[in-house]
Amino acid sequence: MLRYTVRVITFGILFALLAESVWWCFVPNSAVMQPLNASLAVTAAIFGIPADRLAAAAAQRRQALLALRHDLLRNRTLLTEARELAQNPSHGQVYPRLILGALDTAVLLNALSPSRDQNVLNLVLDWRGIAFDLNRRLEMTELRLCTGDLVDRAELDLLRDIAGRPDGHFARAASSLEALSSAIDLSLRRPAR
Repeated sequence: MLRYTVRVITFGILFALLAESVWWCFVPNSAVMQPLNASLAVTAAIFGIPADRLAAAAAQRRQALLALRHDLLRNRTLLTEARELAQNPSHGQVYPRLILGALDTAVLLNALSPSRDQNVLNLVLDWRGIAFDLNRRLEMTELRLCTGDLVDRAELDLLRDIAGRPDGHFARAASSLEALSSAIDLSLRRPAR
Protein backbone atom coordinates (compact mmCIF):
# COMPACT_ATOMS: atom_id res chain seq x y z
CA MET A 1 0.00 0.00 0.00
CA LEU A 2 2.87 2.35 0.83
CA ARG A 3 4.39 1.86 -2.61
CA TYR A 4 1.13 2.82 -4.32
CA THR A 5 0.63 5.83 -2.07
CA VAL A 6 4.13 7.15 -2.72
CA ARG A 7 3.75 6.45 -6.43
CA VAL A 8 0.40 8.27 -6.66
CA ILE A 9 1.73 11.29 -4.74
CA THR A 10 4.86 11.43 -6.92
CA PHE A 11 2.89 11.22 -10.17
CA GLY A 12 0.42 13.80 -8.86
CA ILE A 13 3.22 16.24 -8.08
CA LEU A 14 4.86 15.59 -11.45
CA PHE A 15 1.55 16.19 -13.23
CA ALA A 16 1.08 19.44 -11.26
CA LEU A 17 4.65 20.44 -12.23
CA LEU A 18 3.90 19.75 -15.90
CA ALA A 19 0.64 21.72 -15.75
CA GLU A 20 2.40 24.59 -13.98
CA SER A 21 5.19 24.60 -16.59
CA VAL A 22 2.66 24.78 -19.42
CA TRP A 23 0.85 27.59 -17.64
CA TRP A 24 4.18 29.39 -17.16
CA CYS A 25 4.65 29.38 -20.95
CA PHE A 26 1.49 31.50 -21.29
CA VAL A 27 2.30 33.79 -18.34
CA PRO A 28 6.12 34.08 -18.54
CA ASN A 29 6.52 37.22 -16.44
CA SER A 30 4.62 36.00 -13.40
CA ALA A 31 6.56 36.31 -10.13
CA VAL A 32 4.73 33.31 -8.63
CA MET A 33 5.69 30.77 -11.31
CA GLN A 34 9.40 30.35 -10.63
CA PRO A 35 9.10 29.62 -6.87
CA LEU A 36 6.11 27.36 -7.52
CA ASN A 37 8.03 25.50 -10.23
CA ALA A 38 11.09 25.04 -7.99
CA SER A 39 8.95 23.90 -5.03
CA LEU A 40 7.10 21.32 -7.11
CA ALA A 41 10.36 20.03 -8.64
CA VAL A 42 12.01 19.61 -5.24
CA THR A 43 8.91 17.94 -3.79
CA ALA A 44 8.72 15.54 -6.75
CA ALA A 45 12.40 14.68 -6.31
CA ILE A 46 11.93 14.09 -2.58
CA PHE A 47 9.00 11.73 -3.20
CA GLY A 48 10.78 10.12 -6.16
CA ILE A 49 13.62 8.78 -4.00
CA PRO A 50 11.48 6.53 -1.79
CA ALA A 51 9.35 5.56 -4.79
CA ASP A 52 12.46 4.37 -6.59
CA ARG A 53 13.74 2.51 -3.52
CA LEU A 54 10.41 0.82 -2.93
CA ALA A 55 10.22 -0.25 -6.58
CA ALA A 56 13.80 -1.60 -6.44
CA ALA A 57 13.00 -3.54 -3.24
CA ALA A 58 9.91 -5.06 -4.89
CA ALA A 59 11.95 -6.10 -7.94
CA GLN A 60 14.67 -7.59 -5.71
CA ARG A 61 12.06 -9.52 -3.73
CA ARG A 62 10.51 -10.92 -6.90
CA GLN A 63 13.91 -11.95 -8.27
CA ALA A 64 14.77 -13.65 -4.98
CA LEU A 65 11.48 -15.58 -4.98
CA LEU A 66 12.00 -16.66 -8.61
CA ALA A 67 15.57 -17.79 -7.85
CA LEU A 68 14.33 -19.73 -4.81
CA ARG A 69 11.63 -21.39 -6.90
CA HIS A 70 14.21 -22.36 -9.53
CA ASP A 71 16.52 -23.86 -6.90
CA LEU A 72 13.62 -25.74 -5.31
CA LEU A 73 12.69 -27.29 -8.65
CA ARG A 74 16.28 -28.45 -9.07
CA ASN A 75 16.34 -29.69 -5.46
CA ARG A 76 13.23 -31.77 -6.08
CA THR A 77 15.15 -33.68 -8.78
CA LEU A 78 18.31 -33.94 -6.66
CA LEU A 79 16.33 -35.22 -3.68
CA THR A 80 14.69 -37.90 -5.81
CA GLU A 81 18.07 -38.97 -7.21
CA ALA A 82 19.66 -39.09 -3.73
CA ARG A 83 16.75 -41.10 -2.34
CA GLU A 84 16.91 -43.60 -5.20
CA LEU A 85 20.66 -44.00 -4.70
CA ALA A 86 20.18 -44.46 -0.95
CA GLN A 87 17.55 -47.15 -1.54
CA ASN A 88 20.07 -49.05 -3.69
CA PRO A 89 23.37 -48.41 -1.91
CA SER A 90 26.65 -49.77 -3.19
CA HIS A 91 30.36 -49.46 -2.51
CA GLY A 92 31.90 -46.22 -3.87
CA GLN A 93 28.57 -44.47 -4.37
CA VAL A 94 28.44 -40.65 -4.70
CA TYR A 95 25.29 -38.73 -3.72
CA PRO A 96 24.06 -35.41 -5.17
CA ARG A 97 23.83 -32.54 -2.68
CA LEU A 98 20.88 -30.20 -2.28
CA ILE A 99 21.41 -26.63 -3.50
CA LEU A 100 21.24 -23.76 -1.00
CA GLY A 101 22.82 -20.92 -3.05
CA ALA A 102 19.75 -18.79 -3.88
CA LEU A 103 18.34 -19.38 -0.42
CA ASP A 104 21.49 -18.17 1.33
CA THR A 105 21.74 -15.17 -1.01
CA ALA A 106 18.10 -14.17 -0.44
CA VAL A 107 18.55 -14.32 3.33
CA LEU A 108 21.90 -12.51 3.30
CA LEU A 109 20.65 -9.72 1.04
CA ASN A 110 17.48 -9.39 3.10
CA ALA A 111 15.54 -9.58 -0.17
CA LEU A 112 12.38 -10.92 1.44
CA SER A 113 10.10 -8.65 3.41
CA PRO A 114 9.84 -9.70 7.09
CA SER A 115 6.29 -8.35 7.33
CA ARG A 116 5.03 -9.66 4.01
CA ASP A 117 7.00 -12.89 3.65
CA GLN A 118 7.06 -14.12 7.25
CA ASN A 119 5.67 -17.54 6.32
CA VAL A 120 8.19 -17.91 3.47
CA LEU A 121 11.06 -16.83 5.74
CA ASN A 122 10.07 -19.36 8.41
CA LEU A 123 9.84 -22.13 5.82
CA VAL A 124 13.14 -21.02 4.22
CA LEU A 125 14.91 -21.33 7.56
CA ASP A 126 13.31 -24.74 8.20
CA TRP A 127 14.24 -25.94 4.70
CA ARG A 128 17.81 -24.68 5.09
CA GLY A 129 18.28 -26.63 8.31
CA ILE A 130 16.74 -29.81 6.89
CA ALA A 131 18.70 -29.57 3.61
CA PHE A 132 21.96 -28.85 5.44
CA ASP A 133 21.37 -31.84 7.74
CA LEU A 134 20.54 -34.14 4.82
CA ASN A 135 23.60 -32.95 2.85
CA ARG A 136 25.77 -33.67 5.88
CA ARG A 137 24.27 -37.13 6.30
CA LEU A 138 24.76 -37.88 2.61
CA GLU A 139 28.37 -36.76 2.88
CA MET A 140 29.00 -39.01 5.87
CA THR A 141 27.33 -41.95 4.12
CA GLU A 142 29.32 -41.29 0.97
CA LEU A 143 32.57 -41.16 2.95
CA ARG A 144 31.70 -44.44 4.62
CA LEU A 145 30.84 -46.11 1.30
CA CYS A 146 33.85 -44.70 -0.56
CA THR A 147 36.60 -45.05 2.03
CA GLY A 148 35.74 -48.36 3.61
CA ASP A 149 37.34 -51.47 2.15
CA LEU A 150 34.28 -53.58 2.58
CA VAL A 151 30.85 -52.41 3.65
CA ASP A 152 28.79 -54.77 5.74
CA ARG A 153 25.55 -55.94 4.08
CA ALA A 154 23.61 -55.11 7.28
CA GLU A 155 24.86 -51.53 7.03
CA LEU A 156 23.60 -51.26 3.43
CA ASP A 157 20.25 -52.73 4.49
CA LEU A 158 20.00 -50.12 7.27
CA LEU A 159 20.69 -47.31 4.78
CA ARG A 160 18.04 -48.70 2.43
CA ASP A 161 15.58 -48.86 5.33
CA ILE A 162 16.34 -45.27 6.41
CA ALA A 163 15.86 -43.97 2.85
CA GLY A 164 12.46 -45.64 2.56
CA ARG A 165 10.97 -44.55 5.88
CA PRO A 166 7.93 -42.27 5.62
CA ASP A 167 9.18 -40.35 8.69
CA GLY A 168 12.85 -40.36 7.66
CA HIS A 169 15.20 -37.61 6.54
CA PHE A 170 14.28 -37.86 2.86
CA ALA A 171 10.54 -37.72 3.55
CA ARG A 172 11.00 -34.77 5.90
CA ALA A 173 13.08 -32.94 3.28
CA ALA A 174 10.49 -33.64 0.57
CA SER A 175 7.68 -32.39 2.82
CA SER A 176 9.57 -29.21 3.71
CA LEU A 177 10.46 -28.64 0.05
CA GLU A 178 6.81 -28.89 -1.00
CA ALA A 179 5.62 -26.55 1.76
CA LEU A 180 8.23 -23.95 0.81
CA SER A 181 7.42 -24.30 -2.90
CA SER A 182 3.73 -23.70 -2.20
CA ALA A 183 4.47 -20.66 -0.03
CA ILE A 184 6.75 -19.16 -2.69
CA ASP A 185 4.17 -19.74 -5.42
CA LEU A 186 1.54 -18.06 -3.25
CA SER A 187 3.84 -15.08 -2.59
CA LEU A 188 4.54 -14.71 -6.31
CA ARG A 189 0.82 -14.73 -7.15
CA ARG A 190 -0.05 -12.02 -4.62
CA PRO A 191 -0.04 -8.55 -6.09
CA ALA A 192 2.72 -6.23 -4.89
CA ARG A 193 1.84 -3.62 -2.31
